[in-house]
Amino acid sequence: MKKNTFFGKVLIVGRTNVGKSTLLNQFIASNVSITSRKPNTTQSYVTGIYTSNVTQFELIDSPGVEISHKKYLNKKNLRNTYNLIQETNIIIFMITSFVWTSQEQQLLDYIKKNNDTYIVVINKIDKIKNKKSLLPFIFKISQLTENHEIFLISAKKKMYLEQILTYISKKLPISQHKYLNDVKTTCTKKFLTTEIIRETLINLLNQELVYAFTVSVSCLYQDKKKRYIIECLIFIKNIRHKKIIIGYKGEKIRQCCRISQYKLKKLFKEYIFLKIQVKIK
Repeated sequence: MKKNTFFGKVLIVGRTNVGKSTLLNQFIASNVSITSRKPNTTQSYVTGIYTSNVTQFELIDSPGVEISHKKYLNKKNLRNTYNLIQETNIIIFMITSFVWTSQEQQLLDYIKKNNDTYIVVINKIDKIKNKKSLLPFIFKISQLTENHEIFLISAKKKMYLEQILTYISKKLPISQHKYLNDVKTTCTKKFLTTEIIRETLINLLNQELVYAFTVSVSCLYQDKKKRYIIECLIFIKNIRHKKIIIGYKGEKIRQCCRISQYKLKKLFKEYIFLKIQVKIK
């Protein structure tokens, strides 16, 4: 007798820097969603594919929701996140310990009205020495979420992630798998390349320049020896920013190229030839 297979969509939502991208990467065992300690690193939706035996689901990493912070507010992303909340099978509402503001409450209120299949995930518990100190916070969240499941995890340390996977597996609808077992993401190689270079630059630059540049792939192909030949352009607003990104005698941009090339080699599992140019747009 043929076994039933299960397939669905799972959306990770929450404010910026709660660990959404790290959780996605850990679930699919691949670094397809970029991570950084700096705010609003994820600016586009990234979809990972988790497959295990009869279970498969699309895991969507959404940009951090900052409802009241005008500096980083992206109304289009906010609308897209709200639309996805209505469309996906399961919502992972991700927060960090002891942090519950009007932003979290507003997002929770929308989730409760539009999708009753949600869980609350409290991340970064590895940073809390006295775990008992979390009990009042957990009680508060349980009152607000009307007995929905609450999970305590550390995405970075891979602590207690299996419990979430077990929950998701039980809630997915019976459906045929949409992807082959070895597929990790729906993102194109060009998109992944721009994201990796952007991640590298974000981690190399000061906070003020995180949103001052864009990355574009002008050329990406494999030669006869299966090597990836990639040429990228970093567009910047003015000459001052260009000098900062290039660095003294070009050292900063060379460092960006070396680190990005190493990350791309790990991701694509082939030799990478990477060329990066910086231009004023």
